[in-house]
Amino acid sequence: MRSPRFFVLPVIVAILFAGIVLAPPLRAKDIEVKSGIVAVTVFPSGAQITRRAKIDLVKGDQTIVLRGLPERLIESSLRVEGEGEAEFEIGAVDSKRVLVDIIARDDVLDKSQRKKLEQEIERLADENSRLDERIRTLETQRQLMFRLAELPAQSASGPEGARGRAGAAVYAVEDWGRIYDLIGQRLDMASEQLLKYRQQQREKNRQIGKLKKRLAQQPARKERQMQVRVAISSPAAVKGGLKIKYQVREASWRPFYDARLSTGVKGARPQLRLTRRAGIRQWSGEDWKNVKIALSTTSPQKGAEAPVLHPERLDLRVEYPVSSAAPGYADKIAGVVGKKAASEMMEAAPAPRALRMAKPKMRVARERRARVRQYAFQAVFEIPGKIEVKSTGDEKKVAISSDKIAPRLKVKTVPRLNTTAYLYAGFTHDSKAVPLLPGAVALYRDGTFTGNGHLPLVNGGDKHELGFGADEAVKVTRAEIKRHKGKTGVFTSSKVDERRYLIRVTNRHQTPVDVEVIDRIPYSVNEKIVVRLLPTATRPDRRNIKDRRGILAWDFKLAAGEEKSIHLDYTITWPADRQLAR
Repeated sequence: MRSPRFFVLPVIVAILFAGIVLAPPLRAKDIEVKSGIVAVTVFPSGAQITRRAKIDLVKGDQTIVLRGLPERLIESSLRVEGEGEAEFEIGAVDSKRVLVDIIARDDVLDKSQRKKLEQEIERLADENSRLDERIRTLETQRQLMFRLAELPAQSASGPEGARGRAGAAVYAVEDWGRIYDLIGQRLDMASEQLLKYRQQQREKNRQIGKLKKRLAQQPARKERQMQVRVAISSPAAVKGGLKIKYQVREASWRPFYDARLSTGVKGARPQLRLTRRAGIRQWSGEDWKNVKIALSTTSPQKGAEAPVLHPERLDLRVEYPVSSAAPGYADKIAGVVGKKAASEMMEAAPAPRALRMAKPKMRVARERRARVRQYAFQAVFEIPGKIEVKSTGDEKKVAISSDKIAPRLKVKTVPRLNTTAYLYAGFTHDSKAVPLLPGAVALYRDGTFTGNGHLPLVNGGDKHELGFGADEAVKVTRAEIKRHKGKTGVFTSSKVDERRYLIRVTNRHQTPVDVEVIDRIPYSVNEKIVVRLLPTATRPDRRNIKDRRGILAWDFKLAAGEEKSIHLDYTITWPADRQLAR
């Protein structure tokens, strides 16, 4: 008979083999890591976020879990890149929205802290009660002193005159004067003390309100976040890092400008300094703290492809007559109001004479300027340093660039609407420079804020003009000198409307100025209506300004003290049996 030990060994081997074969496969290890925002590229609508996370990989398969990403990130934009001391592979990247408890340190109150707050509220309430008692005591004393002040009058009106009522003491007039002084002093002291007590009560009530509000705060709140899981396979233990990029829609930046015109002193040439600025705001659900910010002119949210234009089918409606309507006209009015606060300059106090030290030379502080990267289809402004943009929607303002421009100055007036002359500075944008995007402009002339304007899209090589307020040294007048209506013709009668206007422009500057005068004549949309400038009219230098029919312009230079007259004479002729429709 075989020994039992010959049967034990095969049984043990079989059990071990079955355990290996039947055991469930091991799941890849989950490693949760923290990530932080290191860079943000903001678009006119939306932003791209770049996060970094340090990782310590083990040999084999594992899953890196990243939490705390904003719920509303665009999942299709999510990309993960990695680097390490040795090569490793990034597999599937999964994302899902999860509901988590958010506990901020400022909101957490443990039992001991809540107990201390409750005790502090009770202490302040007790002090308020003591103040109430003191206030009531002082009020009682004030009433008593008011009654004492009434005794002389009661004594004088008594039946026995100077003796007063029975039991009441009789005092001389000079004694009552001293008593009145004493009562007045005591009343003043009581009133002053009452005021102090009431002020103390108000302050304690404010403190109690703050403590109660703090006590009522919830220690935790539920919030949806995005969780990202990254599958990684590593042949060995590796230290490295991950870069996570994604886009959010809840962010934007807008351009705005400072335009500072120096008109020149004592023959100096005028100079225009155009400072480009940006306003950044975001409400993505996560704060951008101490990150590198770049501003891009690309607009990913507008889509990647042009829309499809479908054919338009046109046919006649047989059963119903086609109605016609006279064409209408609409004026387009656009206004942009920007806000720009004036900057303040501080001057250092001079050093005491006793020190006999030379006054240090003061230097004007410079604004940080962005580094510009210009590509074929976009420009990126890299803001220097690291800044913070909170997820509150509040605007963070930064400077991008500042350029000195040699402007062309002229005076422009539209006397039909307003006889004020306005100073304009024209410039040609550098053909190699980044385009000036549409935005509000804060206008300064010789250091004085003159108003707000608007800058359209100005590409390299484009010309543009900015207005810098009224020029009081140029006087403009416009008067109607003749208006006559009548008929003309022998065989066919026509109506005629003759109009004559006189415009005068006077230069009261000590130097010559370039002037542009803009006016108009009606234009006809019917061949039977004829508008004609008369021979006596001053011929305009340009017609149909900016493709606006009937708008005329006269350009000329006025010497110092010179005056120029412009005659705007024209007639309108139309059939006598018809009426004009305006």
